[in-house]
Amino acid sequence: MAWILKKITKGGIMEMEVEGMFTYVKLRNFMSFKEATFDFRNGRKGTKRFISIYGENGSGKSNFVTSIDFLRRTIESFPMAIQTEKITELEREKEFSQEILDILLNGINIQKYKDNCRMIECDEPTTLEYGFRVNDHEGIYTISFKERFIYEKLYYFTGKQRGTLYEIDYTDEKSRIYFSNKLFKEKKIEIEIKEEISKYWGKHTLLSIFNREREEKNETYIKENYLTYVYDIVDMLEDTTIHCKKSASSGSEVDAGKPANVLRDLQKGKIKREDEQILDRSERIIKDFFTQAYADIKDVYYEKRREEDSIAYTLYAKKMIGGKIRTVAFSRESAGTQRILDIIHSLLGAFCGVTVVYDEIDDGIHDLLLKNVLESMLEDITGQLIITTHNTYMLETIDIKSVYLINVDYMGNKEVKCLDKYPRIQGTNNPRIMYLKGLFGGVPIVDILDYDAIIQELDKDVNEEGGE
Repeated sequence: MAWILKKITKGGIMEMEVEGMFTYVKLRNFMSFKEATFDFRNGRKGTKRFISIYGENGSGKSNFVTSIDFLRRTIESFPMAIQTEKITELEREKEFSQEILDILLNGINIQKYKDNCRMIECDEPTTLEYGFRVNDHEGIYTISFKERFIYEKLYYFTGKQRGTLYEIDYTDEKSRIYFSNKLFKEKKIEIEIKEEISKYWGKHTLLSIFNREREEKNETYIKENYLTYVYDIVDMLEDTTIHCKKSASSGSEVDAGKPANVLRDLQKGKIKREDEQILDRSERIIKDFFTQAYADIKDVYYEKRREEDSIAYTLYAKKMIGGKIRTVAFSRESAGTQRILDIIHSLLGAFCGVTVVYDEIDDGIHDLLLKNVLESMLEDITGQLIITTHNTYMLETIDIKSVYLINVDYMGNKEVKCLDKYPRIQGTNNPRIMYLKGLFGGVPIVDILDYDAIIQELDKDVNEEGGE
């Protein structure tokens, strides 16, 4: 198992472009967090590349992942608005049920998403502060909102040193807009952006406005008129893959498509004929993985069906079943095995210098298998892998500096603490046993449940209930 998910030498997967990571995340009045900080800095050694977040059910693990998902989606709020208009049109034409339309709107409408991220029954603004590091330059991005965005600031590299690139403050009646004199190459561009702010800011962030500018203008125009460092955080977020078990509306996924030279859908699909090498590379990777991870899987391959300008592919495995090697369509594999296949593409992204955030990565996967999968890849991560999990077996072997616990007190206040901050871990103490005993917190502490009252309710006769 020592090789699992490491980079292959023939036609490898490495795509080193922008190397981006989160150094910390501060949340204030965000969903279930009144105030909390997830600090991933590693002293003078930079930023931790692997982070594993633990906590009891309902502690806020998924809400943390949503905070990253929310930031990722704010930079795409303009195309999201277009999609919202299309869904609203479908609503008028009664193409789908109201329930389905509401789910779609909650997933792509940044205003609805933003509202769902506010702490319930809170009049104070929601504030998120993200520390990040891109290509050895550290920065801070801050946004605050209530019904609308009311504050935004980007502190980052200006070309020679760090400083505030821009700050927009609408927290009181005296609004203020500040631009670094290095942000725009010409005054007319600054004037144009201020006009865009007057039209769109509040519903959209300035980062999303900059992102739309780059999508609509050519590369030469952007380089000649903008400090291009302002796009580093946009590039980092666009390269970030996020899997939310439960977002503000429902489960969601933002797959950045890294690595691009490996299939996104590894089980079944269709590709262009000229992309057959991607199919072959993907086959080598998952064959190497599954034949090591499973004793009964002897081979994994794609059955190809060539069409005029495309290739349809379906994944099969050769398995030892009842003393004989038999061919099995991967679609007939167990839910856990298919789940492993689902996460492989995302995990490979962490080898490509980008950030991967995965909520409840252990869902449906055997604890020991997931432990081996993750431990085998740690030394080769060039980006950042952040997971939430209940898998305690990893606590026995991974660096405690990678482990974070979310503790909730009786008032509902939450504290996020790295495991290396607990003084009880010394010498041969087993962190897993200590965690399960509740010595660090982050586990449910309840007495044996008494079902007597519930059973009495169930035993009541329906007629008796109606007569009461």
